[in-house]
Formats: sequence, structure tokens, C-alpha cells
Amino acid sequence: CADKSNDQVGSGRIAEVASTLDLRVPGTNGLVDTTPAVLAPSQSLASSLASSLARAAGGADGQRYTAYARSVADTARAVGLIVGRVAGGDRKSRDTVIVPTHDLAACQPFTQRAVPSLADGVGNAVVWLMGVPEGPTDAAPKRVALRLAGCRLEPRVLRVPMGATLMVASGDVMSSRLRFVDVADPTAVRATVMLNDAGQVVPTSGAAAKSGLVEVRDDLHPWVRAWIAVAPHPFVAVTAADGIFRFDGVPAGRYTLVAWSEALGARSRELRVTAGVETRVEVAY
Repeated sequence: CADKSNDQVGSGRIAEVASTLDLRVPGTNGLVDTTPAVLAPSQSLASSLASSLARAAGGADGQRYTAYARSVADTARAVGLIVGRVAGGDRKSRDTVIVPTHDLAACQPFTQRAVPSLADGVGNAVVWLMGVPEGPTDAAPKRVALRLAGCRLEPRVLRVPMGATLMVASGDVMSSRLRFVDVADPTAVRATVMLNDAGQVVPTSGAAAKSGLVEVRDDLHPWVRAWIAVAPHPFVAVTAADGIFRFDGVPAGRYTLVAWSEALGARSRELRVTAGVETRVEVAY
């Protein structure tokens, strides 16, 4: 990061993070590839990055986060701000036509876009900071809705705080068996929810019992998919189509920033947050 004291946003300074892709495995000091022309991490690296949300906090196991009041974070702690963007969506965004094969009374053909994009942004990307041992309390709601309607799950990508209760609702007259599995280990089933009719609502706490990326699968309708980012701290976001994200009240320090997309894989960046400075960062696919 290079501090540019002459740039002003309000009364704060701005730091620009270089746009060169840095392919580091969180928790290590070794570079996987230092060639700027290599833009895509290997499959093993991408898997490691995707699984890193489960250990994005502090402590030896990466699962320990100490929360303090947001007012304390803003006034008595050395904190900064991260404003970022996940880019490259125009080249990757395309519609997919889904043609269901059964339960056709509820499941009509539809189109979906795994990577929504506006002005080259990457939507539905999950972005998080690695190595955050303390910070403000996560103010996100502890009850979050996931809805099956029109033979698809909405939202496609969902952020929930660790310990939240997921309210799984059905708007379809059909039977579904939803399994919540870890992206890093598809054999690790966190929860199973049975839906049998329209209007049914089933709460589950197992899906968000611990941090990590979770894939939702319907055993009876293989085209039904969703992803849940279970956040161990507030510095986890899901991007809109413009790809923009923002983290307020980040304790000063060095972090690894990880971006993950179901269709594009994972990227990581090293950055430094300085007290009172707005750090700007772009992750490009």
C-alpha cells in the first residue's frame, strides 16, 4: 500500500492497493506463482482459498474472533476503511437456460445468471478478510430467509453470521430434500431440510453453526443450487452486480483479502489497513 496524503475523502487519507494479482495461500508465506501473466490459481489453490473462510478469524485455528461495540471501534480503536471492487464480469457473465425434467407443474424452464454483471463488476462474489482476531460486532440479522420458488433458490448467494437461524421456505407444490454441505468437503453435511408443499417454513441452525462456505443442493432436483457464506466476523460481503464491497471499522493491520465466485473460482490479495485511511482495492478475474 502506498499512502497518498494529498488525496482526500472527507478528512481521511486514501491508500491504493496495487492491482497485480498475488496468489498466496492464507496462513503461509510462500508464493504459489509470481508471474503476473498467470491470472488463474491452480485447482488446489482455489480449493484452499475457498475453504479459508472457515479459518478467517484469529487464533491458531483461525476461528476465534473477539467482538467489541461498534462505537468503541469507531472512537477508541485504530481502525481503517476498505472500499473494493471485484471486476471482470463482462467477459464472464452469460445466461444459462435451465430446463427441468420433472415436477413440471412447479418447475418451468427459466434462465439464470451465475455472475450478474454491471459495468464489468462481478456480482454474487463472496469477499472476506483473513486473519481478523477482533473488531466490531456483526450487526447482521440472526434470522435469515432462503426461499424455494419457481424451482430455484433465492437468493443465489447469501451471507449469514455464524450462529444464525436459516428460515427455509417453500413456494412450490412439490417435494425437495435440501442438503447443506461444506464447499471444502462435500461429504460434510451440516443440515438436511425436507420441503413438501407451498407455504412450508423450516428453521435450521445447523447450516450456520460454524463459519465457512456452504453449498445448498436439492437431492430431488439437481439444478437447484445456492451458496451460503457463514461469516465468523463482520468483514464478509456478497457483491451486487457492480462488484463493489465495503468494510468499515477494520482494525489496523495486514490481511489477506479473498474473493470467491461459484463460476470463476477464487482470488487472493495481500493488503495493509492503516488507521484513518481508506484503502482501495480491486480484484480482477
